[in-house]
Amino acid sequence: MPATFLGLIVAFPLWYFTFNTDLIGGFWNRMALSVSVLGLVAFFAEKREMSRQLRRVEPRMLFLGVLSGLFLYTLFYGGYSVLRPFLERGASNVYLLVGDAPAAQVAATLVYTSFCEELFWRGFIQKSFMGYLGGLKGFLIATTLYTLIHLFTLNIPLMLAALIAGLWWGLLYMLKRSLWLNISSDVIWTELVILMLPLK
Repeated sequence: MPATFLGLIVAFPLWYFTFNTDLIGGFWNRMALSVSVLGLVAFFAEKREMSRQLRRVEPRMLFLGVLSGLFLYTLFYGGYSVLRPFLERGASNVYLLVGDAPAAQVAATLVYTSFCEELFWRGFIQKSFMGYLGGLKGFLIATTLYTLIHLFTLNIPLMLAALIAGLWWGLLYMLKRSLWLNISSDVIWTELVILMLPLK
């Protein structure tokens, strides 16, 4: 648990740096740097287990992850369609982060971000809390922390998105304990919602 709390102490300032500063040439550069740090922290904290899981690429889990990401996007699309008057302004502010960055850079950064975030939030933080407090409590605490870190975005729709997506990915990890399932789900959802079929 000390390593877990140290990881969280690192994560919160990094998210502030990513969303609330104008350093190092743009949002996507800050995001790539921040998730690199989180990914490394997670990997070295859980090196043996993560190495074992990442070496075992199971096509079935990748396929389930793709279906999961499509389902999550469909859920968001339906919810946004119903609640658009309340969410449109905050959602538009999220898409402003994309800016005029090349699509290829955004797409690559989203894949990398999804990979590193799942290592950190599910493979490290949630796994640690589940081991210490039990599956359900650990899942709920990790999801709460994943939502709270998005307070730094000052964007209610983005926090709501983090809560819903965090609950979904946390549940997947609690049930299947597969990093590749979570990574592929995260990649598909983020590529769709941010780049390919944005909700705007």
